[in-house]
Amino acid sequence: MSHEPLYCEDLFNYHRNPTRPVKVGIKTIGGNSPIQIQSMTTTNSLDAEATATQVMSILDAGADIVRITTQGRSEAHTLEQVKRIIREKGYEAPLVADIHFNPNAAKVAASNVEKVRINPGNFSGGAKKFNLDYTNQQYNEELAVAKSKLSAFLDVCKQYGTAIRVGTNHGSLSDRIMSRYGDTPQGMVEACMEYLRMCEELEFRDIVLSIKASNTRIMVHTVRLLVSAMKKENMNYPLHLGVTEAGSEDEGRIKSAVGSGALLVDGLGDTIRVSLTEDPEKEVPVATKLVKHITARNNHQPIPSTDKLYFTPFEYNRRKTHAVLNMGGDNVPVVICEAVDEFSTGKALKPDYLVIESPDDVKNHYQKYLIPFKAWKTANTSDNTIPVLTAEEFIDTPELPKTSFLSISYPEFNDEITDKLRENTQVIILLESSHINRPVEQRAFIFKLIEQQLTHPVVLNNKYEDDNDEDFQIKSAADAGILFLDGLADGLFLHNLGKIKHQEIINTAFGILQSSRVRFTKTEFISCPGCGRTLFDLQETTRQVKARTSHLKGLKVAVMGCVVNGVGEMADADYGYIGSGPDTVSLFKKRELIKRNLSKEEAVDELINLIKEHGDWVEPPQK
Repeated sequence: MSHEPLYCEDLFNYHRNPTRPVKVGIKTIGGNSPIQIQSMTTTNSLDAEATATQVMSILDAGADIVRITTQGRSEAHTLEQVKRIIREKGYEAPLVADIHFNPNAAKVAASNVEKVRINPGNFSGGAKKFNLDYTNQQYNEELAVAKSKLSAFLDVCKQYGTAIRVGTNHGSLSDRIMSRYGDTPQGMVEACMEYLRMCEELEFRDIVLSIKASNTRIMVHTVRLLVSAMKKENMNYPLHLGVTEAGSEDEGRIKSAVGSGALLVDGLGDTIRVSLTEDPEKEVPVATKLVKHITARNNHQPIPSTDKLYFTPFEYNRRKTHAVLNMGGDNVPVVICEAVDEFSTGKALKPDYLVIESPDDVKNHYQKYLIPFKAWKTANTSDNTIPVLTAEEFIDTPELPKTSFLSISYPEFNDEITDKLRENTQVIILLESSHINRPVEQRAFIFKLIEQQLTHPVVLNNKYEDDNDEDFQIKSAADAGILFLDGLADGLFLHNLGKIKHQEIINTAFGILQSSRVRFTKTEFISCPGCGRTLFDLQETTRQVKARTSHLKGLKVAVMGCVVNGVGEMADADYGYIGSGPDTVSLFKKRELIKRNLSKEEAVDELINLIKEHGDWVEPPQK
């Protein structure tokens, strides 16, 4: 427990974290500027016409800034042509060069575009040698080499007014950092802080920072830790947000909203990219909707709460609760949904509980139902129905049922409720909120439970009115994800009054729990969006891999476009399918190379064989 939340301005009222403004061409990142939306091209970066065309398409979709893969000096020179083409077409938005291993290419790019992204894990060290045995002298000598290369690069940036992004990715830390910290949040933060300190010593401050991971828990904890570290050293550089390799379709949208949404909720983030294994134009509306959903909370009605921090913001620790039914304690979070005529489980994901209005709705094949208290007490109900009481009913009922749900919101939480909860342990909180800053009000309620030493399980009860699946996924994931990432909730009940199909609501709830890493009900796919380094059809390959492996519950499978990021950034995956050349693929178990340079025609079959060889395969269910 801490008395000073060091990573954000206010845990209970939405405020953007104050950062210094950084000019990037005609745009400003940080300061009082709106959150900037980004995406990245997937074309061959040597093809200026194709790349410029895609840049303009991304901007037409609503992006503010576009990033371009820049492998070497040739690609860096091509950026000048790309910029000229889009300027001639009337597009003034800034371009960003994405550099990994080539400081010389970075210097060329800095003279051609408005911003250059460098990865401190490999910017100055060349290929990784996996040497993790550094003396202090060796550590400092390598740091001096990094500073020398960085200095030469920053001289060009100063000359042309070019900003930089120091972008650290989980799985791509330098051997030097790995030797002291391992592949940890602390290591990722120190990789950023080393470069920040060097930049300040070199009197360069036009810097944006990013720390990304495909694991939302690691990503959120590490960004918070970075902000805290900056505050301790009187730094306030703006942040670029993103969940790397979020995947495609529903899971990519939900995972991005859970990770980036959790940071935006607390006012962190000045620019954002949603990384989907889809055409880059499709990333832009997802990021735009996410930002709009969160920033609409600006100047909201204040939420009074404690000044204490009743969770651990830099590591996962679940709130201590006692078990009621199969909720709380050591149980995985549950999913609750409404029972409607269209609901048919079949082989689809099935919720733990259904909500019904009267005993007449009980269906023999389903064993767990929630029912309003009035209907429950006036009917001859069976043991498979559990009553739901309002706050008023909860207070006014002298003798409560053996087990019950209390439907309540934060403004209804008073001393009478507290006292009665102390007397009745077999109660599950069904936590509602109509506040525009829903997750923060719900967090305030849970903090009050902790403050009062009440350990009842809490199920989030969140309602929406959307007609579009994507809108519903983004909003519900951004609102609920933060509370699961911080270990504060024990279940999720999503409603939607619009035209979303019932099974989609259920799938979204389970997707939020999986993206928050608290309950795994399907295969987790870690797939990158692709870029100019990708030399095979990433989208089609991802579809093929999903079709063959989507029944492997809990297994993590990575499909990565290239070896530059792939091996490191599949750090959280069990198996990796990683591009190694034109239409060739290498297969990995964890980070160990198993099969090299397979043709794309045989690679998916060989991936299945690899999974079978290591005992992780189960036969798919019969259709």
